[in-house]
This record gives sequence, structure tokens and C-alpha cells, in this order.
Amino acid sequence: MRKIILSCFIAFFTIGAFAQKNWAKQRLTSRFTASFPAAPSQTASTTFALKDSTSAIYTATYSFIAKNLKVEERIFEKLAATNEFAGEFLSTLQATLPQYSLEKLQLKQHKNYVNYLTSGRNETEKKTIYMNIVFVDGVYYCLSCIVPDGEKLDKKDTFLNAFQITK
Repeated sequence: MRKIILSCFIAFFTIGAFAQKNWAKQRLTSRFTASFPAAPSQTASTTFALKDSTSAIYTATYSFIAKNLKVEERIFEKLAATNEFAGEFLSTLQATLPQYSLEKLQLKQHKNYVNYLTSGRNETEKKTIYMNIVFVDGVYYCLSCIVPDGEKLDKKDTFLNAFQITK
């Protein structure tokens, strides 16, 4: 039984490593690097995006949220971990994406950093958005992937989770 579990574990990480082998790394800030299936374009000063051959769209963006809210970074990190803040954040996020019906945010920890996961449907255009929002030192980084109905989701999870945080 242990050998089967170990084999599955090794296969899972080998597949993940292979899937990222030729991916393009894009540094958003000195602390955060995202991995894209191919080299993205910079579409705004804080946003990088890529549309692949299946019409899936991958974006990575960031904002100095603690500074914008005029809150100290260490206080902000505690605030971001609360359900109350997550609810307010989701309301703001929903207002910026009115075409999507976003799900309730899932609060998670990535190492020592708070992150939010959500997804949402756009029934009119028949596509789904998947988002991973990571808070690092008062900055939020949002990785999102928009996938049209009927397209494979094989790159989505890798994109949303293949980021690096450096000290």
C-alpha cells in the first residue's frame, strides 16, 4: 500500500514538473513571480496577460492594497485573514467583474501568506473564471484563468499554483 501511495505521489509531482518545464516565468515584483504557459504581454503597468490557442486567458496582476487603504503591512496581513475582510474584498471583486457570478471566497494559507480562492460563471459568454489571490507584505497578487466551456482545464491548476514568493 505504501508503495502505491508513494508511486502516485511521485507521478503527481513528476507530471507537474513536466507541465511547467517550458513555461515562461514572469516577475511581477521583486517578491512574486508567476508562471505562464508562454510569455505573456504586459497589458497595463501592473498586469500581464496571455491568451492561448484554446482561447483560455491567463492574467497576473498586483496592487499595493495596504498602502492604498493606508494600513500598516503587518496589520493588513491580520486583517486579510478575517472573514469580514474577505467578504468586503469579494464584494469589491464582484463589482469589478459584474459579468461573472463569483463563488464565496475560500480563505487558505500558502506557507505564511493568506490567499483567497474563488471561481465564477459567465453564463452569457459560456466561460468560467478561476482566481487565486495571494497577499504578501501588503500587496495582493491575483492570478486568474478564464476558460471557455468545452476547453481543457489542464493548464489552469498549474498556472494558479505555480507562483514563487521570494524574500
